[in-house]
Amino acid sequence: MLSDEQIIEVFKALADPNRLRLFELLLQSDQTNSELIVTTGLRQNLLSHHLNVLMSCGLVQGHRSIGDARRYYYSVNFRITCQMRQWWGIKTPECYPASMMLRQPQRVLFLCLHNATRSLFAEIIARHLFSGALIPYSAGLQEANTPLPPVALQVLAERNLPAHPLIQKNYTSLVGQAFDYVITVCDVVHEHDLVPELAQARCLHWSLVDPLDSAHDQAGQLTAARTLFEELTLRIAFFVQRLAYEEIPVKVT
Repeated sequence: MLSDEQIIEVFKALADPNRLRLFELLLQSDQTNSELIVTTGLRQNLLSHHLNVLMSCGLVQGHRSIGDARRYYYSVNFRITCQMRQWWGIKTPECYPASMMLRQPQRVLFLCLHNATRSLFAEIIARHLFSGALIPYSAGLQEANTPLPPVALQVLAERNLPAHPLIQKNYTSLVGQAFDYVITVCDVVHEHDLVPELAQARCLHWSLVDPLDSAHDQAGQLTAARTLFEELTLRIAFFVQRLAYEEIPVKVT
């Protein structure tokens, strides 16, 4: 649980309209400094100041792109937002039940380079935990050249999630299907133009690191895979929550 001092700093950070706007933008999609300048119209020095305030209270985090080290991605720290929600939840009643469906489930494609751990984790999380809201798929821009790594299989086994329904595939196998959202989970894919076949969907980016690139030993890769799974669960949960609040939810009885 966050301390009173941390909660005060979070509220102070969000009390500025520019910082609130930045936070809302990053809730939807990870962005670079240059992307935020274009979106907000803020000058570089003012943008840097506001991002530093958001980072100092823990609401926002950043890391270098794995595709282009000159790029630096900013994203919301969903662990902090979850702790803030827990704090707030003690003081306010639930507006809606935790389990809800969408009147129109959204077709979502999770896209990375080889349809490996990141996009496959996202698909199985969405399929098993949010089936009333999302119709999930995953694919890669290139053919998968390696099977799902053992650390990924172990993380799925720890959560009693089956790996056999997961099929690594190229995006071309989904051409002709309409998607409401394409969510890139790989910087390399995001930093290139989206293929025309998918360009009609609304595009979001989650800047995530493949567990195999996070460490050289299996223990480190397993820790990274567990962290990735939890990060994706938080991100997808917020994504579904945002979609649910944009329409009248259908309560599950």
